[in-house]
Amino acid sequence: MPSSQTILDNLVNYQAPRWDSFPEIHLYMDQVVEILNQWLAPLYFDQDKPCITPSMINNYVKNSIVKPPQKKKYKAYHLAFLYVVMVLKQSFSLQEISAFITIYSSMESNQQIQEDFNRFASVFEEILHQVFRQEEVHDEFFKNPTWEKALMVDVLQAVCCKLYGVYQIQAFKQGQLQSSRQKNELP
Repeated sequence: MPSSQTILDNLVNYQAPRWDSFPEIHLYMDQVVEILNQWLAPLYFDQDKPCITPSMINNYVKNSIVKPPQKKKYKAYHLAFLYVVMVLKQSFSLQEISAFITIYSSMESNQQIQEDFNRFASVFEEILHQVFRQEEVHDEFFKNPTWEKALMVDVLQAVCCKLYGVYQIQAFKQGQLQSSRQKNELP
């Protein structure tokens, strides 16, 4: 397991993927798993096993959380939805994630999916950096946000705060963080 400092460095500098970083070719399951595990590994720092597996992806498809692949090949929108599922899975149940994704899954416009994914990635990245650098979030990401945008910000704040709590617990276990009670004790 990485040191607390390595985890902190990885999360403070984490760069979420953007749509234009997705491969232009359609991918097979093992390629999807490999790419997603690379993107998600810094967020799943408390696990020794892979973040996502083929059986997990099959389960998400079976439960209609993600659209099925076409001829066993996955497109960019599959990567986007699977990335979102795995980020949200840090704090939410699959039923809750499914409800959240339903808001966006009816979109057929590839351009709209790209824009919304990039917005999700940039807001997630910004909140993550705020939480791990400043231990707080300044939540003005949109001027006059729609309820969907406000929901996205709230959901991502929950994910990032949970990650921060898990990081703090791990740092404490590694002896690299003192509890507030220990800090306030007199010598």
